[in-house]
Parts: sequence; C-alpha cells; structure tokens
Amino acid sequence: MSPVSPVMPSEESMKVDFSEIKDKQASNSTASGESNFAVATKAATVMKAILDLNVAIPRTLVKAAQRHNPEYISAGEWEWNYSTEAGGDNFGVRITAKTNPNNDVTWRFFVTNSATAPPLKDALFFEGRSDFLGTSGKWMYYNPTAEDYEQVSLITWERNENIESVDLEVTSDRNDNMGDIIEFNFDGTVKKAIYRDVSSGETAIISYNTEANTGSILAPGYNNGNRACWDETLKNISCPK
Repeated sequence: MSPVSPVMPSEESMKVDFSEIKDKQASNSTASGESNFAVATKAATVMKAILDLNVAIPRTLVKAAQRHNPEYISAGEWEWNYSTEAGGDNFGVRITAKTNPNNDVTWRFFVTNSATAPPLKDALFFEGRSDFLGTSGKWMYYNPTAEDYEQVSLITWERNENIESVDLEVTSDRNDNMGDIIEFNFDGTVKKAIYRDVSSGETAIISYNTEANTGSILAPGYNNGNRACWDETLKNISCPK
C-alpha cells in the first residue's frame, strides 16, 4: 500500500480575494468616482492585476491538478501528469512532490507547450515548498522561455482557521513592476492589503471589514495623504481615531 501523498496547496495560495469590495461596488450606485470606497476599489483592481500578471497561469495549473491523483514514484516522492488549458494555451503538466525528514514538501511544476517561442518541453515553470498539509509555504515563478530562465516573482502564503495571507514580490521587470510588493491578509473579519511601489517609493493601504462593510484607504496623492474612510453605506466619513 502506497503512503499517503502530501496535500497539494490550493490555488488560493496564489490569490488575493477582493470579491466583497467588487460585489459591493456592483450593487451600490452611491459609490461615486469621488468616494473613498471607489478609490479603494481602483487600488484593489491594480493590486489584483499585478498579481494576475505574475501568477494567473500557475494558479490555473494548480487548480487543475486538484482533479488528478498522483503516482507514488519512490520513497517520499509522488508525481502528477495531466493536460489542461490555461491562458488560451494547452499545457502538458508534470508535478513532482518530495518530502524531507521534517515532513516539509518540495513542489516542482514542469510544463510542455509547443505553441510558445521557443517551444517548451518539460520545462520548470514554478516550484515551492509547503508543510505536509498544504497550509503554508512559498512559491517561486520563472519565465521558462527566457534565455537566462529568469525568476519572475515570489509568493509567501499561509492559510488556516485563523488567517489567510499572501505576499507577492515581483523580481522581474518584464511588466515594469520589478521590486513591487503586495501584502494581503485576512483574519476572518478584516481584509488588509498593502501595495509598495518601489519605483515611486509610495505605499497604498486598503482595510475592509467584511462584516460591517466599512473600511479605509491610505494612498499617496489622495486626501492629502491622510487615511480616508467609508461607512456601511459606502459613504465618506471621518476616520475613527
């Protein structure tokens, strides 16, 4: 009987969830373009776009992997093989998972795609490390078509009953965001996101209470650089001390 395989981290380990803010924006016409809430929504959209530019395809590959069972290869090592569509392309995917004496897991995702230039054959796309139950870890992403096989970005993440966190650091200048950092955490009630724009030296901070629908935005060039808040109806209010 084969040993139990490690739990593959979910696609949520590569995701920043602003769904409540987007849903509120869509359902409430009072959040005008001049409102604090509307400004926060725009900032959240920028953060999500930067994250998606870096990890949208890896996230799709991880999600697809959840539908497949691994093969036990050797002592402490498993392998997944499957095909899936991501970003308009078809990928052949091979995943290896290897445990170490501390019961941590090293993950490696290899892809095959004849449509890229140059074509990819079993090329390392991203890799990472997690605990055995897939509740915390790191991901490292690469551009396998680049001559120097450049690293694109890093993610550090954690998901348990008390907190969800995803921290992204962009390590490539291919999308003009090199050095930028996005930090996201959710304690079950409040979501907080921080965007550090290295090129400008500026930082934006969004805080959103998912139960009360209240929140705040602190962004350079807005409200004289002071924190700006909204109430449960999404209307501008003075921020509490």
